[in-house]
Amino acid sequence: MSLELVRESAKINYTKGEQSSQTIIEHDIIVPDINPDVLRILVLDGEVIEKKSEVLQDKVSVRGVVRYKILYVSDDKDQSIKSINTSYEFSHIFDMENSNSKMNVRVKGDIEHIDYEILNSRKINVKTIVKLKAKVFSETEQSFVSELKGIEDLQVLRKNVDIYFYLGENTANYTLDEALEIPSGKPSIKEILRTDVKITGKDYKIADNKIIAKGDINILTLYIGDTEERSIEFMEHEMSFTQSLDFQGIDEDSECEIDYKIEDFFFSPEEDSEGELRILKSEVRVSIWAQARSKKNMEVISDAYSMRSKIDFETRLFKTNKVACQDKSQVILKEIVKINGESPSILEVFNVLSKSDLFESTISGNRVTIEGSLNTGILYVANNKEQPLFCHYSGIPFKHTVELDDVREGMDCEVDLEVEHCNFSVVSENEVEVRAIIIVNTKVLDEIEYTLITEAFESEDRADTKDFASLTIYFSQPGDDLWKVAKKYLTTVEDVKKFNKIEEESLEEGKQIIIPRKI
Repeated sequence: MSLELVRESAKINYTKGEQSSQTIIEHDIIVPDINPDVLRILVLDGEVIEKKSEVLQDKVSVRGVVRYKILYVSDDKDQSIKSINTSYEFSHIFDMENSNSKMNVRVKGDIEHIDYEILNSRKINVKTIVKLKAKVFSETEQSFVSELKGIEDLQVLRKNVDIYFYLGENTANYTLDEALEIPSGKPSIKEILRTDVKITGKDYKIADNKIIAKGDINILTLYIGDTEERSIEFMEHEMSFTQSLDFQGIDEDSECEIDYKIEDFFFSPEEDSEGELRILKSEVRVSIWAQARSKKNMEVISDAYSMRSKIDFETRLFKTNKVACQDKSQVILKEIVKINGESPSILEVFNVLSKSDLFESTISGNRVTIEGSLNTGILYVANNKEQPLFCHYSGIPFKHTVELDDVREGMDCEVDLEVEHCNFSVVSENEVEVRAIIIVNTKVLDEIEYTLITEAFESEDRADTKDFASLTIYFSQPGDDLWKVAKKYLTTVEDVKKFNKIEEESLEEGKQIIIPRKI
């Protein structure tokens, strides 16, 4: 009989490379015709929305949008505070070695810095530094030999390996459409100035071949109240969502990576049953992306031989990634922010805008050290007739350490920061206490390599067995085990064990073994 090969295949997903890049976006923002002229800008910030990314030969192409939010002081005394919400499209190509169009990519973008200049009362020049981080994945279907049959005296050595089968990726788009009530005690809406939307409470579970993702949409709204004084008001709302993504073959032991993204949002005031603008009509579009791997412990062939014919092999090195460890922790910050002499003193604080910024994450021993900053913008009524409203910017640095098992230097560490809560209290006319909780999601990835047999060939009958003696006395060499010795002298491990009354398959260096001739 001839040699028969039984094959199995595995879909493997492997991180081929990561790269960071920057692009500078410079353009002019024109004040809409319905808005009054700009005298002074209070707040100009924004966010990056990645729209489409693709892998090219040794490059990554990104298209996205920078969404700007501007609060400014106008020249209209009746409309002293106004807002502009606008966006600007951009594209960027950066180098990624050893990438090609068959690979997949995930890109995250953020604003590193914004400079602006008021060119005239109707035009603002903006220069934005956008930082982008891309991770490229290679997805391949790998075939390997899982069993050999067809030869009577075939000896097979097997080993157990953990193979991480790639289950694929999936994206779900979800729209939250709700009518949110203005809190009692707050005036009706005259005009919406600014809305900040973020996702908190991210979590997921696995059930019935699905990933069930959930989270909360946190909405902070700054608006002008419908009062004689046109008072500036602040309110907060929260909406919860749950969305499922199909993954055939997923189970509780599978590894998952999930990314939440707010694609767009729209808010408008609507009348309640009494005809007052006390409803905030909200529409938030959320995109949830996930990929999953399933670990299977498999018995695979690592070597084989026959006493009567030669067997040659072709092998291939397989690479994949696994989650070595992960952790969810908190950074609790409490800091007195001092308003310096260049900024006017405080009468009333409307809100503290907050955003986390990751500087660096390093692995040392069994620890991951994370350094970052909570960047804040304190928006307040100033005790100054010339500058009645002001925004004071500051950064609160932090350093956080996470202890993890099974972590070592050289592993890939991914850290995601999320401001879960930010509150404040006015201490004095030039001091504000800021209290914040930052959720730190830490994940450490390890690279796994294993060699599998991809082909096996039976060649001509052996011609070297005639030189074997009836009994051979052999002294084990460094690195020997019973399999290597039995294969060298074309016998079986069981026969060597039985003849020498050996139980273990490992051998001490210099041990004498008597090997009877098998053929």
